[in-house]
Amino acid sequence: MIEIRPGDNEERPCYIEFELRADEDRNATIEAGMPVFKDVEYAKLTPAGSQGTLVSEKVVTDQLLNEWRHGDRRGSRPIPYYIQAYEAWKQGLEVPVNGSSVKHWPGVTPAQLRTCQEAGIQTVEDLALSNADTIRRLGMGGLALVKKAKIYLENAGTNKAAEQISALELKIEAMETLIKTQSEQITELQNDLESRPAKRGRPRKEAA
Repeated sequence: MIEIRPGDNEERPCYIEFELRADEDRNATIEAGMPVFKDVEYAKLTPAGSQGTLVSEKVVTDQLLNEWRHGDRRGSRPIPYYIQAYEAWKQGLEVPVNGSSVKHWPGVTPAQLRTCQEAGIQTVEDLALSNADTIRRLGMGGLALVKKAKIYLENAGTNKAAEQISALELKIEAMETLIKTQSEQITELQNDLESRPAKRGRPRKEAA
């Protein structure tokens, strides 16, 4: 199975996972006089902080995929992350969560990580948006953990800018080193050419 947090148009987007099941094909069973099964793809949606409680389970059909791509007549907007998740699942690829995974959250302790996972929280963004029920599931220290997530996200922009500046400085330093090396090679080549003795040509024959 594959799990991601889709970046759809909901305020608190659900996580989604896909599963292939063997369902009975009733028409084929009746016709054959014996049980006949077919592979059916299911999409299971779970809201953040629900501790695995399903909010919806749907059979993946062409109509559902079309709604995810283009929206529907009821005004629902497209949900591109559902499509990305489905396509990755079909290819056997693992898709990361949409946001900052609590698994890779700098500074999170093993106990805090386990607490988030037990509460059904997979991303720092979801943790920062935790409601009263989710905070209750987090138990003692839940409020402090939510505050820690908010502070981390508030500083994320600053951290990103700092990383970009650092990367740019490294690139400039590498370019300066390359230019210096090339300049030294050119200087060595010029000195080598100047130090070589000039070649003497054959004397010209005088006309008779």
